[in-house]
Amino acid sequence: MEKEIFHIPKDYTIEKREFKETELHMHIRPHKRKSAVCSGCGSVHKEGYHSSLVVIARDLPSIGRKVYLHVTKRKYRCPVDGRIYVEHVDWLKKREDTLPDFAKRLLD
Repeated sequence: MEKEIFHIPKDYTIEKREFKETELHMHIRPHKRKSAVCSGCGSVHKEGYHSSLVVIARDLPSIGRKVYLHVTKRKYRCPVDGRIYVEHVDWLKKREDTLPDFAKRLLD
């Protein structure tokens, strides 16, 4: 139920929750078997894992707290051009700190 409330896809796992006085921080990681989509060529990569990074996205407030999703994104070496790319996460806006449907859900 928690995943549905925060619109977290089923192929991601909530690893940790941190409740602070005015904030809720949720740490989210893709399942190990989830394929990564290359942000460079758009292909699915299963090999060439390089490292990972965490991006922080702001979500709608819940239970009187600001909600922040700490999303782990994997880096892969692209077999097409040999460069290292961060996986594309379609439910997370690129280079922004909010989820794509943040404004829509705010108005609903």
